[in-house]
Amino acid sequence: MKNYKSFVLLFLFVFTASNLIAEEFEDKRVIESRVTFQKTSHQNPWLVGEPFSRKINIIHLGKGLFFGVTLSKQNPVYAEFESFDYSVPKLSIKAYDEETGFLLLEASGMQKLPKPVGLDVKLTNQQCPSGKTRYVYLPFSKTPIKAYILEQKKPEGADFFFKNQLLCGITISDFLIPTEYVELFLRSGGKSFPHPGFLFDVNLTPSEKEFYSKSFPNPLLVTEVIPGVGPAYNLFPGDLVTTINSIPLSKVDEWDRADKIFDLVLRKSDGRLRELGETVKLSLHRNFQNTNVSYDLRSYDSNHFLIPEEAKNRRPLYLIVGGFFFTELSSAYLKEFGSEYRVKSEKKLVYLSDYYQKKVHPVREKIVILSRVFPLEGNLGYQDFQDLVLEKVNGTRISSLGQLKNLLQSEETTYYAFELSGGKIAFFTKKEILDLQQELQTTYKLGRSYNLED
Repeated sequence: MKNYKSFVLLFLFVFTASNLIAEEFEDKRVIESRVTFQKTSHQNPWLVGEPFSRKINIIHLGKGLFFGVTLSKQNPVYAEFESFDYSVPKLSIKAYDEETGFLLLEASGMQKLPKPVGLDVKLTNQQCPSGKTRYVYLPFSKTPIKAYILEQKKPEGADFFFKNQLLCGITISDFLIPTEYVELFLRSGGKSFPHPGFLFDVNLTPSEKEFYSKSFPNPLLVTEVIPGVGPAYNLFPGDLVTTINSIPLSKVDEWDRADKIFDLVLRKSDGRLRELGETVKLSLHRNFQNTNVSYDLRSYDSNHFLIPEEAKNRRPLYLIVGGFFFTELSSAYLKEFGSEYRVKSEKKLVYLSDYYQKKVHPVREKIVILSRVFPLEGNLGYQDFQDLVLEKVNGTRISSLGQLKNLLQSEETTYYAFELSGGKIAFFTKKEILDLQQELQTTYKLGRSYNLED
């Protein structure tokens, strides 16, 4: 009988405690969560990296969707509520923006959820604190975001700022990113935010102003056009932009001029954020002639660069042939040499990255490099070949890994002559390559010898 009473009391305690925990969970606006990421190596892309996790704060936006801000330029796999209970269900990644770290999570099968946080942009504009704004770049991001400047710097990591149960925005360092960015991220299904597509200079010297703007007061001097993002081949460094979306720049005064230019490109006339795909129209002056340019807004993406900053979708491309590990040169590959990569990595590759990264070219070319050689019985003598540019194979200039793979699969070829930078050459017959591929799999047990775009 005593055992039965003890069991009932224990059951009531557990039931009451679980209800209290559930109620407490439901009443929370900001919930602690932990996001798990999958590491990716650009120098060893065939290996599955150890996962790592980061704690973040998230809010419920309704219908089981949660929002938070985490590390950018990573590969999130899943998230879960911070708890000692291992039965806590995992949250799936609904959407992730590599540029800002904005994260949309989805919970399914949960009986009870926290009360959703409303995203009323009109109310936030009326009731939330306002003040000086500035376009800023979040860590490792190239996308300008308009934020309020906070008087006091917040602790590291993203958090949320409320006023009278109303979400005013996200606090990161000494910036407050307004709610409109969260609302647009949710409404667009987790799409990235637009990038202007070009860079400009507003701080011209008196002599530059006299040279560039004899006929046009307060023009905008284009300094760079981002390949694949901006109007490449229609806009060039040195162009003078005179109007943006029919607004004459002569009306834009010198005070906060750069921020006002961003507003004209990235915002509508009523102040709302533009979305991806919306058209921007520019009037410009080039070579003593006036012309018009229009282009659609896109998100920042380095995949069109001759030397991209990172691998597309965080999956580095590679091809291993005869124990030769080929990959496409990227900034992320070089940075894996460590903080002193400019000293420790191959000087020629650093030079190429510095001076030709954003090169605009009519064909989407890449620089293919021989990273290193796997030691095998059949390729002895080539072990010192490392971080060399692959220039030609059988006399054909190489411009991508896909092209290299197609060339190696040619039925007409019976031998392969690899011409590398520094005047180095490697020569194999087709049979030697096939034998080396077999030896590679037997010796190193690689899951696959390539990862290429479809």
